[in-house]
Amino acid sequence: MGIIARQTIKGTIWSYLGVIIGFITTAYLFPNYLTPEVVGLFGLLVSLSSLMGQLSLLGLPGVTNRMFAYFRNQENGHNGFLFIGLLFHIVGIAFFLGAYFALKPWLVETNIEDSPLFVQYMYLLVPMTLAMMLFTFLDVFNKVLYNAVFGTFLQEFLQRLLVLGITLLFVFNIINLEQLIIGYAIAVSVKAMIIIFFLIKQKAINFKLPNKQVANKPMRREIASVAIFSLVGGLGSMIVFKLDKIIINQMLDLSNTGVYTIAFYFGSLVVMPSRPLLKISGTLIADAWRKNDLKTIKEIYYKSCLNQLIIGSLLFLGIWANIDNILIILGDDYAGAKWVIFFIGLGYLFDMATGANGLIIVFSRYYRVNLIFITILITLVIALMHLLIPIWGIVGAAIAVASSLLLNNIMRYVFLLWKYKMQPFNWKFLMIVGFYIVVYALLMLIPKLPFLLDIFIRSGLIVVLTMAFVILAPVSSDAMEIVNQVKKKLL
Repeated sequence: MGIIARQTIKGTIWSYLGVIIGFITTAYLFPNYLTPEVVGLFGLLVSLSSLMGQLSLLGLPGVTNRMFAYFRNQENGHNGFLFIGLLFHIVGIAFFLGAYFALKPWLVETNIEDSPLFVQYMYLLVPMTLAMMLFTFLDVFNKVLYNAVFGTFLQEFLQRLLVLGITLLFVFNIINLEQLIIGYAIAVSVKAMIIIFFLIKQKAINFKLPNKQVANKPMRREIASVAIFSLVGGLGSMIVFKLDKIIINQMLDLSNTGVYTIAFYFGSLVVMPSRPLLKISGTLIADAWRKNDLKTIKEIYYKSCLNQLIIGSLLFLGIWANIDNILIILGDDYAGAKWVIFFIGLGYLFDMATGANGLIIVFSRYYRVNLIFITILITLVIALMHLLIPIWGIVGAAIAVASSLLLNNIMRYVFLLWKYKMQPFNWKFLMIVGFYIVVYALLMLIPKLPFLLDIFIRSGLIVVLTMAFVILAPVSSDAMEIVNQVKKKLL
């Protein structure tokens, strides 16, 4: 089993242990013990700190992904790459703090009526953003050292466990609302400190000055160029996935932001297995481009599309087949979440089915073309949100996100087909889509059963039929290997 498969499986295990914990918190505790305004505050703080943190990193994650291969030398402290990262952080923090204090009066003025709770706790954006900057960079740095699992453990599992713990303290009246909100900010931020200690223990932290032979003038120009395009590209992606909550809060209110945040959580469950896979795939793709190994890149592209379509379809169908049960859990305040879940899930499913296309472009010599795609993407998502939110509310925001994901991946697909003749799709993809359509039709024949039994029957049927399909149909050797490993351990 290759490094991608091993780390994807480990990362997926942590992700879905986190999903179980997150489900308890997000699907039960938040709707039943917190107001939609508080839930909206949590979503808004995370969105804004992520957006400002990404902007303040000045393209450093992209530089790390693309350029670290040229610095890689463990015995020589990776030729001073971390010192370069430190300089980026110093400039970025100064930039963020200046922007925060300049924009603070406007944020207060535009939120004081509809979102007073956000104004009260706006100061939390400072520590959350600084922690987000540090963790984002060190997670990418750890990934290019071929460890994509630990960051997933911190982000998807430990953070959710801490949020669950702080929420339970509030539920049992051990802490008050103010302590809950501050505790939530700490739970989201503490992973930055943990990854620092982890890298120190791994002896991966070394702030030696850059090697002048490696960090020569052409390399410095290339780093500056990559940083600029990575900044715009990373910001564009962040805008799609974080700006939605910000725009909803500005156009509607914090309560609608809360409903959308919960719905977005369920829709995004579809894409969770993709994150550990793409983390380690990105490192291998970068190394393959450095060697001009197109065969390896094409193989990663094909397998990422095929395997992610199987996993994504399984999860999307599992969520949508149980949508009525999910709405029962969420309660009446979240009745408007149904079609948000559908469109967010559908958008992510298409994103998974097109695999590692974005990483292949970003690490290629045509990485600058990503700027064109991102510009189109930003324009589209902002325009669609302002067009559709007044018509359909938070469902309009979900349609805008799904549409932007669809268009962005179509552009990437066409570009790779045009420039490199890379075309990952074949008859196996039609088999997979056809199979899940048939499974959905079968599920529609099942009458509504008592709550827990209904969830068990529908979910169990989807999993059993998927395993039978993977075993009997020759669609994916990787999926078959995983099923055989599970069977072997069970036996």
